[in-house]
Amino acid sequence: MRRHPQGTASDLLPHPLERRHVRGEFICTPGGRADKVFVLQEGRARVFIAGEGKELTLAFLEPGEIFSTHSRAWVEAFTDCRVQVADTAGFQARLLAEPQLTPVIIRVFARLLAGSIGIIENLAFRDVPARLANFLLERARETDPALPPGLRVALVLRTEDIARLLGTTRQSVSSLITQLERDGVVARDGRRTLILLDPAELRRRAGAGGLSAG
Repeated sequence: MRRHPQGTASDLLPHPLERRHVRGEFICTPGGRADKVFVLQEGRARVFIAGEGKELTLAFLEPGEIFSTHSRAWVEAFTDCRVQVADTAGFQARLLAEPQLTPVIIRVFARLLAGSIGIIENLAFRDVPARLANFLLERARETDPALPPGLRVALVLRTEDIARLLGTTRQSVSSLITQLERDGVVARDGRRTLILLDPAELRRRAGAGGLSAG
C-alpha cells in the first residue's frame, strides 16, 4: 500500500527496483554510467568524497532518504543496506507531474547540504578539539536543545567514523574525549553514551578553535 505522498521519498520513485548491499560495498561511485536515484530503505550509508589517499565524509544517509548515483560522491553501505532504485528521468517526470511532492526532496537535500556546510566550516575554522566539541554539541542539541547538565548524549557512530567526519584520527578522538572526561566536561556511560556535565564549557571549547589544518 502506498503511503501519503508527503510521507517519505520512497513514494516518489516510479517502478523502483530493490537492491541489497552488504556492509562495505559501494552503492554508487563517481563517474559511473548509471543515472539513477535511490532511496535507502534499511541500514545506513556513508556519503564521502575521496582523492590523493584521503577521504572526507559528508553525511550518513538514514532510512527514507534519497540520493543520486550521478554525482562526484562515493556512497558506501555503512551497514547492510536495502535500497530502491529508479531512473532519474522517470523520477524527474514524476516531480514535474506532481509538484506537491517536491517538499519531500527538499527536506532530504536540505539536511545533506546543512551537514556538508557544517563539515566545511569545521575544517576551515576550527582545530580538532573544537571540531569534536562542536560535534558533541550538535548531537546533544538533537536530544535537548536546552542542553541541561546531566543530559545523556547517544553516539550512534563509532569512534573511527566520528574521526572521519572530523578529518582526524581515531586515536585523536579517543584522547580528546578522555581529556573532556578528566576536565569534568563529560562522563562516559557505556561505550556509546556520554553524559554532558558542563554544557557551558563544551560550548566554549566548540568556539575556541582558530584556523587550523587539523
